[in-house]
Amino acid sequence: METLPSVNPPATAQTSSAAGAVIRVQDAHKYYELGETRVHALRGVSVEIQRGEFVAIMGASGSGKSTFMNILGCLDRLSSGRYLLEGVSISEYDKKALALIRNERIGFVFQGFNLLA
Repeated sequence: METLPSVNPPATAQTSSAAGAVIRVQDAHKYYELGETRVHALRGVSVEIQRGEFVAIMGASGSGKSTFMNILGCLDRLSSGRYLLEGVSISEYDKKALALIRNERIGFVFQGFNLLA
């Protein structure tokens, strides 16, 4: 199984034995606290993406697509659940390690041309 390059997993990070799974998300929940209100952006999402697969994230406006993509891209963290990237749980990584993963392992194409001034 391939490991994430140049990033040492924290001692508490768990690895998975899923052969070929590049991304594995299990029972993912993301919520935001707005005052006394808890807003759920993701509720119990589970997906496994194998190496070489092409996947489309589709849904109605407000269904959590952008939130899910931000989590997959290591730009945000789950409130609960598990996210394995190439068999390594990323939940324990600090901001610096997540930035390194984004730099070396994940690419983005932004819909809104975020890189153009």
